[in-house]
Amino acid sequence: MRRLEDVAIGEELPEHFSHLDQERVLRYAGASGDYNRLHWDPAFAARVSPTGGVIAHGMLSLGLLSAAVTEWAGGPEHVRSLSASFRAPCPVEATLRLGGRVLEVDAEAATATLAIWAVLADGSAVIDRKRSRAVVALDPGGRG
Repeated sequence: MRRLEDVAIGEELPEHFSHLDQERVLRYAGASGDYNRLHWDPAFAARVSPTGGVIAHGMLSLGLLSAAVTEWAGGPEHVRSLSASFRAPCPVEATLRLGGRVLEVDAEAATATLAIWAVLADGSAVIDRKRSRAVVALDPGGRG
């Protein structure tokens, strides 16, 4: 768990990179039960996908981002909330760059609010940093 006194507004989370290949997307489909053809059928996706091809599940992208926040926070028990605004689909075979930045530290509540995001190699947003947030609990230290 991160200590309240060690967290500052503007602090950046360590960036994480995650490649979303077809095998990973299919494994996620099995775990989630979401077998929409958009995630595995190239001919179908070519006709209906905004990218012109197969795309990863949005919740897979959010799950990867959640893992990065959880690592920074010191464990899943410290993540109080997570909300995301999806901007664009993530094509299969893309690599996501996942990150976050501390926007607010609430000493009274011993929490930090983070802007969080996921972007493609060209910088285009998959998860929007302006509207996506995580709130994590902090160790208040010696506060009474």
